[in-house]
Amino acid sequence: MNADEPLTPKQFKAIDAILSAGTREEAATRAGVSERTLRRWLNTDTFRSELRRQRTRMLDATASILTVGSAACARALVAIATAGGGPRDNVRVSAARAVLDLAAKAEELSTLSARLDALEAAVAATARTRGGLQ
Repeated sequence: MNADEPLTPKQFKAIDAILSAGTREEAATRAGVSERTLRRWLNTDTFRSELRRQRTRMLDATASILTVGSAACARALVAIATAGGGPRDNVRVSAARAVLDLAAKAEELSTLSARLDALEAAVAATARTRGGLQ
């Protein structure tokens, strides 16, 4: 596979399988390819780049769900804190705190990723203007 060639439908199926399977063996089976083929594809820049793009898309969707849910969780925590609660409220508090913690971590990672992308772009631009890294 040439680095400039577009991915095949089978390769896109393999990417979906990688993102949903528990193991590489299971991903290969779901995609209908051998593990060797899957490893070979994973060694190509184009395939890895698309896998990274799809994984990022999936994580962004997850972060969005957590972010949307965090407002309801904050309201639940405030209601429990101000009204007192029963034995089941411990579970609600734990779940609400987990959602809020995960939403905050997702935001941190998103911010760090954006900053890293900007730094990498700046380094690449500097390298191009100077004719390479020294």
